Amino acid sequence: MNPRRSPVKPLGRRPAVGDFDVREHLLDTATRLFSERGIAATTVAQIASEAGVTSALVHYYFTNREKLLDAVADERLAPAAKFVWRPAVEDAVSDPFALVHEFVARLFDVTDRMPWLPPLWLREIVNEGGLLRERMIQRIPFDNIKRFSSRVSHAQQDGTVNGDLEAMLLFNSILALVMLPLATAKIWQSARGLPVIERDALRRHVTTLLIGGMQPAPHMASVRVHTQTQTQSRAQAQQPKPSSVRRNRKDTGSQS
Repeated sequence: MNPRRSPVKPLGRRPAVGDFDVREHLLDTATRLFSERGIAATTVAQIASEAGVTSALVHYYFTNREKLLDAVADERLAPAAKFVWRPAVEDAVSDPFALVHEFVARLFDVTDRMPWLPPLWLREIVNEGGLLRERMIQRIPFDNIKRFSSRVSHAQQDGTVNGDLEAMLLFNSILALVMLPLATAKIWQSARGLPVIERDALRRHVTTLLIGGMQPAPHMASVRVHTQTQTQSRAQAQQPKPSSVRRNRKDTGSQS
């Protein structure tokens, strides 16, 4: 009798057990390597080796490199952006100061959970020619940026936010102040004589800088007016007096 053979698994079908975990593991591995080495310098073979699988399995789940990059943008970067921008979507949060506090908190939260995000953002989105740039431009919530800028503009008109700020640039400033130091942290850590950037210190610095810069400065306006008044008074005192005034004073002195 022939030994009983186990049934052959049909070709093209994914394993039912652990299928989602394998794909997530591959996506996590690829995203991390992209942030460390750059997308152009990372091969499918390297991703497979780092994940402990074969290159064929990477192609099995993502078909090709372009589909893998689409998955990184859709399943890793887009949810992170949505998480950060959630307060701006909620109408209940309209105070610009509260929004800035929340943006900073959420950026530090998401970069703590996804430490690969700042270097990947700098390498592949900010840099000209980054391979995720066009994908993320299609996914950036520009309407939320406009909504946030509008709230800042209204607060400026009400006198509660510094009118010298450019409302449309404020979120760019928040993003740069948080992401750039985190993306370049290894450079600072490798430089001799420079202190290591602590996350808590950076968060405190960023928050203080932003909230302080947003504060209206009415006292500065009064100081300028007072200074101008003093300058005008001194200038008037130094001007030569009219001749009629000098003659009147001379006549008064002779009569006495």
